[in-house]
Amino acid sequence: MSDRDVSPRWHELPDRTEDPRIKRSPLHRGLIALAKRLTKGRSYQFMRVVSIDRRLFRPFLAFNMRLMPRGKLDRRETEALILRTAWLCGSRYEWTQHEAIGRRVGLSAEQIEAIAAEPQSELLGEQTRLLLRIVPELLESHALSEATYEALAQHLEPSQILEAVMLVGNYAMLAGALNTFGVPLEDAWGEKK
Repeated sequence: MSDRDVSPRWHELPDRTEDPRIKRSPLHRGLIALAKRLTKGRSYQFMRVVSIDRRLFRPFLAFNMRLMPRGKLDRRETEALILRTAWLCGSRYEWTQHEAIGRRVGLSAEQIEAIAAEPQSELLGEQTRLLLRIVPELLESHALSEATYEALAQHLEPSQILEAVMLVGNYAMLAGALNTFGVPLEDAWGEKK
């Protein structure tokens, strides 16, 4: 599969994270700088959005880490859910970040392409295909159908189903913030479109 059947509708808005009314504490500026250094310039821009409201910064990071990378789902399935959410929410930032993470945890380039263009592809395992079905359901109706829940319950514990639902919601919420504030890709990624 060399051509994607769908193209992303990346939201390209001006970078609003440097609004002069935003006051970041020295601690938050230091944590952003530390993340930039530790990730070799590949993952810190999202922190500029989360730090706009200092009360949300640490609780969000702690919650996010409980879902990824410390969740109960298989890491490849977690990344598949995040990638599908990023694709459907038009978040170029999330897609770029998690495309690289997905490769690191074992997703092939073909599987990642299928997550975007053909989420029911045989390139993806049965459980991954089932999990990917939940993303549009949650984004459209904010609930899983009875059939989808029952299908998931054949493979996952209730706590894993909850984690999958929360993961999609969390990354849809983050996509909304990243898109609204026009967070650019880090320079380390170059002009990846």
